[in-house]
Amino acid sequence: MKNVKMLAMMLLALALIFTAACSKSNGPAGMGSDNETPPAQQEEPGKEKADIDMNGETIRILQWASEPDPDTQEGELALARQKEVEEKYNVNIEWVTVGWGENVTMVANAALSGEPVAEIVNYVIYQAIPAINQGLLLPVDDYFDFDDPKWPAGIKNVGSFEGKMYGFKSLIHSGSGIYYNKTLFEREGLKDPHDLIAEDNWTWETFLDIAKKATKDTDGDGVTDQWGLANNNTRIWIYSNNGKLIDHRDGKYVFAYDDPNTIEALHFMSDLFNVHKVVVPLKNSPDDYADSQTLFSSGKVAMVTGELWEGATRKQMTDEQGFVPFPKGPKATEFSNTIENFEMWYMPANVKRPKEVATIWQELQLWDRTDKIKREGSELQNLASEKDIQVMMEISDYVLPLFLPLGGALGDIGRSVASTGEAPESAIERNKQLAQDSIDANLNAK
Repeated sequence: MKNVKMLAMMLLALALIFTAACSKSNGPAGMGSDNETPPAQQEEPGKEKADIDMNGETIRILQWASEPDPDTQEGELALARQKEVEEKYNVNIEWVTVGWGENVTMVANAALSGEPVAEIVNYVIYQAIPAINQGLLLPVDDYFDFDDPKWPAGIKNVGSFEGKMYGFKSLIHSGSGIYYNKTLFEREGLKDPHDLIAEDNWTWETFLDIAKKATKDTDGDGVTDQWGLANNNTRIWIYSNNGKLIDHRDGKYVFAYDDPNTIEALHFMSDLFNVHKVVVPLKNSPDDYADSQTLFSSGKVAMVTGELWEGATRKQMTDEQGFVPFPKGPKATEFSNTIENFEMWYMPANVKRPKEVATIWQELQLWDRTDKIKREGSELQNLASEKDIQVMMEISDYVLPLFLPLGGALGDIGRSVASTGEAPESAIERNKQLAQDSIDANLNAK
């Protein structure tokens, strides 16, 4: 009997202990308990804890444009994202706007002082490559995962130099192509270039056929007043035929004066001007570009070369305009899209915390809105159809940024071939030393 009483007392004691424990962990709302996390240590719901604490430091973004505009949807979203990132990483983001070209001088001067002028800077490619050669910019392969599908198509091609990644960009919407007067095409019974693309037949040959049919004297006074093409660009024809102007041979950059695809392209360009006479004649003056835009906008030219932003500048144009890539030359298997004023972000070589800067920069980007931004940019170009918009969005996937330090040789070759009918071989021979000297100074000097 005594044992039974003792067992009952032990069970009662255990029950009391269990009840007390339960009351502490499941007490009424607002009542504290020994097992609760103190309020100061609780994380806010949905708020991610950062692995990086920048201790209130400032990350400066140096550029010649302007910081996000709060009066636009994208700007408002970017600034909201910036605020979140600043709080998450205990960091300040500062946009520093300078005049065109000042960034180059500022980064170089800061390299001498040992202190970075900014953590991120934007350069066009012809500013970036000389800076890389001078050791002023940092390879970023170790700080970004460029295999991540969030990056734009072709990022490894456009951001690399001599096997290392330097440039980075969350959105690529750059390049050039051909705007065409859709109204004029329909009036003249010309085949739409989009149909030729669908047939895999948008080539130099079909381009020339259209240009010849579009070029005519419309009022019968004996003077041509409607043209096939305006604003010719020598670079366009060379790269649309898989040609090149600079090559890398035996560890050295050289002027590709003997490239057969380049020679063929220059002959085709010469024939457009001097044999077929389908291009608006050049004055070889700064007025040439303005004249080409005026003529195209007024409906006097079937096609004009131009970058992706130029369609929006033709506010007085009443005809409909379309957009397609440059036609393929005989030696090309793909369409080309070259551009020289291609911008990317870079890190100065003396940045103190590049890994942290890279992480924070990536979180500032509106990755989920890049396609929307490309579409909106294309829709601003006053294009005639959805096909034009799609081409303009897709063309950036194969953009080829070019740095062509040729000392003025390319301009002289193009003018001589187009305006005077000089043979391409002669124009190249006359300019090849000038081009090579400039290449040596900009690309071969270390």
